[in-house]
Amino acid sequence: MSSSLAADVFEVLHDLMHLFRARLLQSLERIQPGLTFNEFRILMHTGRHPGITQKELVEHSHTDKAQMARMLTQLQDKGWLERSASEADKRVRCLQLSAQGQQLFAQLKNQREQIAAELLGDFPANQQKQLRELLTLALNSARATD
Repeated sequence: MSSSLAADVFEVLHDLMHLFRARLLQSLERIQPGLTFNEFRILMHTGRHPGITQKELVEHSHTDKAQMARMLTQLQDKGWLERSASEADKRVRCLQLSAQGQQLFAQLKNQREQIAAELLGDFPANQQKQLRELLTLALNSARATD
């Protein structure tokens, strides 16, 4: 693959993600006014990975520890997130969605899936699967070079 073609792949991915994110941000305001994209990301990741630790979330999101702590406190204050001590290490805090957070997560997940389906609506399911597999291979290859 030529370097130009490789860079073009990332340009297309960037443009597609930008479009996806813009549509998502528009819909977030309708679902939950004032919800930021970073809060959305934390809620979605915590909803998919209940019991995740704050440290794991920082590593996944590449966010500053202090900034993450502030966002988690805000989400907890809004009633969407709960923190509890780990069974294995009481110093470690595990995150899970509250009942209210789980309801919001369900709405957000549904909206995210609907937008993704609309953006890829002209793509047959078998091509979507193939694209996902190719992107997963690319990601695994990139991680192996780190």
